[in-house]
Parts: sequence; C-alpha cells; structure tokens
Amino acid sequence: MNAKILIVEDDERLRDVFLEATAMEMYLTQGVSTAEEAIERLRQEHFDIVITDVTLPGMSGLDLLPYLPRLRPGILAIVITAYGTINIAVEAMKRGATDFLTKPFELDTLLGTIRVAAERVMKTRAEAVAAAGSPSAPGTLIAVSPAMLQLLQQVRAVAPFPMTVLITGETGTGKEMIARAIHQLSPRREKPFVALNCAAVPEQLLEDELFGHVKGAFTGAHSGREGRFEQAANGTLFLDEIGDMSMALQTKLLRVLQEREFERLGSSQTIKVDVRVVAATSATLETRIEEGTFRADLYYRLNVVHLRLPPLRERREDIRPLAEHLLTKFCTATGLPRKSVSADAWTVLLKYRWPGNVRQLQNAMERAAAMSGVLTEIGLQDLPEEVREAASEESARASPAVASGAPQQPSPADIQDEAVNFDAVMTKVERDLLLQALDKTGGNKLRAAKLLNMKRTTLVEKLKRLQIDFEKEESDTQQE
Repeated sequence: MNAKILIVEDDERLRDVFLEATAMEMYLTQGVSTAEEAIERLRQEHFDIVITDVTLPGMSGLDLLPYLPRLRPGILAIVITAYGTINIAVEAMKRGATDFLTKPFELDTLLGTIRVAAERVMKTRAEAVAAAGSPSAPGTLIAVSPAMLQLLQQVRAVAPFPMTVLITGETGTGKEMIARAIHQLSPRREKPFVALNCAAVPEQLLEDELFGHVKGAFTGAHSGREGRFEQAANGTLFLDEIGDMSMALQTKLLRVLQEREFERLGSSQTIKVDVRVVAATSATLETRIEEGTFRADLYYRLNVVHLRLPPLRERREDIRPLAEHLLTKFCTATGLPRKSVSADAWTVLLKYRWPGNVRQLQNAMERAAAMSGVLTEIGLQDLPEEVREAASEESARASPAVASGAPQQPSPADIQDEAVNFDAVMTKVERDLLLQALDKTGGNKLRAAKLLNMKRTTLVEKLKRLQIDFEKEESDTQQE
C-alpha cells in the first residue's frame, strides 16, 4: 500500500523507530517533532494518515486534531500517549481521531492499527474512482431499536416534501446517512446530493464553497467556479456542523433559504436556485443562540422538521447488528475471511458506552478484523484497549455478586486498631489471583492472561516479579 503517513513525535529515538518500521511496510512516511511543524508540512504536502503523540512541545497532539480535516479533508488521525485514560481517549475521538494507543505498546500493535487506517484510505480511493460521474447509493441503515425505528418512520414521513430538515446528534451517530436516506426517499432522488462539512472548511473559504465566485473575484481567481448551492440544483444540499458557521455567513444563508437566490463572490448577478437544505449539528443550537453565536431566525428557518439521532448508548439493541454488518463489509472489501465474534468479546462490545458512536464502532470492528488476521473468530484481545479497559472498569463497579444480591467475598484484610501492611496484603491478593488463573487453565499462560483480562507479557512479568514458579507451587500444594 502506498498510503502517505506523517508521524508527529518529539522523542527522536522513538520517531526513528516508527519511521523505520513503517518504511519496511512500504508506507511513504515522514516525521516531525511538533504540531506546528505538522501543520506547516500538511500545508505543503498531501498525507493520508497522521500519527501524533498527545504530549508535544508547544501545541499538544489533541489541539492539532481539529486542524487536520481543515488542511486535508478525509485525513485519518491515530493518537498515541503515555497517559492513557478514558477521558483522553474520549476527547481524542471527539476531536476526530480514528484510533487511540497507549504507550508502551508493541510495534505490531501500531502497525496493525496503521494497516486498518491504510485499508480505509485505499477503500475510499477505490470508491471515489468507482463513483466518478455517478452518485453512490446511501449506506444501509441498520435499525432494530425502538428509538431508531421511530426515527426512520419520521424520515419516511418528511422525505417526500421539500421542507428544510435539521438533524441533531452526537458526533459519529450517522447524521449524513439519515440525510442521504431523506434524499433517496424524496422526488429529488435522481438529482445531486451534495455534502459540505462547515467545520472542515476554513471560515474565509466557506463562503466561496457555498456560493462560488466569478473570474477575478480575488487574487488567484483565474476562472469562475460553481458553489455547492449551484452544484446541488434541484437536489439536496447537506450542511453538516452548521453550528460552526460564522455569523456573517449565517446571514447570507438565511437569505438563500428565504429568497432562494444568491450571488457568486465578485458578482452582482442574482442566481435563482431550487435546493432542499438538510442541516446537521452536534452542537446545542439553543445554547449557541443564548451565547450570541447563532442566529435565532436562522435556527427557526432550519428547524422546520427536527430529527434527533440518538447516541449508540441509547440504542444498544443496534450494537450487535451494526457490528456484524460493519465487520462483514470490511472483511469483504479487504479479502479477509468471514469472521465471527467470540462470546466474551460480545460481552465487552455490548457493555461499552461508545462515546464515538457508530464511527467508533466501525473503527473498532475494522481494527479487530485486521488484528485477528487469518483467524475466523475475533477474540477479546483483538478489541481496542480503551474498549476492553472501560468494560473492565464498569464490571468492577457493578460486580455480579453485588448486582445479584449474593453474599460478597470477605475482604482480604480487615483494618483493626493495629496497622495493616498494605503492600503485603495486596501482594498476597495478586499472587492468589495469578495462581488461581494458572490452576484453572492448567498452567496455560495465554489463557490465564485472558481470564485476568491482561496481556500475556504482563502476566509473565508479574510471575517473575512475584517469583512464582507455577509447577513448583503446584507440587508444593499437592504435598500439603
């Protein structure tokens, strides 16, 4: 694969390791040490994937993320950090990251994550070529939950009428798919569907994207060009993240919605246009109105029909069919064998809250498919680390014994008046758990690690640290 990768890492030694490893996989890779350098490099060259550390001198890796789609629409971002917490992972996903890795990690893990991202890049390129000159059909909408079935009924009800629709919902819930469904079910289905992410285009360029310009309108305008409104004539224009539009542009958009006419930049000629506008946002527009950053009259003009797309955690019935669909789709596209998901992996997938919603679920299934390689079953170890860790924390907060009302096991030590040797107690608990897991698996370290929800290397390190020789411990127990 010839995906082009930019690595942003201030640790020179680590950056060189990443550069060498990715070069051996035949990727076209460059490295920089700061986010500021990355922005400058992205202005000069095209990259498909950015791998960035969170902690950098100057601007952080998280602060870099919002710049990426503006500089290179469609670019994928992988975030790495030495301080892996759920909050950082969630924030990274909210800002557009497609994956998240916590140091230290094995090089194969990073390469597997890159492989998934590169497959997505290749797939997007292939689809763009296949769809050239012909609008592609919308993706399949998977819905079994009552909330989504009700939403789809609303979509079918409003689609035939030319009214403006406002779709709200968290990032990654699938707002564009709902917009495409509205278009496909409308009398405009044979006309263009044009999408524009208002947050991904710099403010100074957004007006030109919407309305176009005439030759000589500004320096470098050697010829005229149509804006998105003209491109969507008699069809549907989808404006995503409408809440991020500047007040000045909101005024111009309001006029288009009211009068169905506009002028290109640099022109006084009025152009009449028949376009159905479907707008979407992950922001709370009522709050933006109170803050004075969004026009109330534009909100009411957009909010003729309001469709709220629920987050994945509010429609858990959809998680399994969605995951199966996304997994099958990825395996078919990449030539991997058809795969199933193990029972323990399903337990974790269904428990997780999915802050990144369907987009994060898609990333997780594609990564799991790649990490499992030629195996036909996806195991717990193939899921992203943040998914496994969050599910483990949730299980710890609500253990089966507490949930069922069953008597809880006694604490390993009760604090009396005398002091307790905390380290000794915790070492004993850790030692007992390790021995129980090894005993249950007949000494198989890989299976024991899975039982304890840890990596095999972590288990081996703990055995060495506690000086546990399982065969010896087992023989001593039998002698007793």
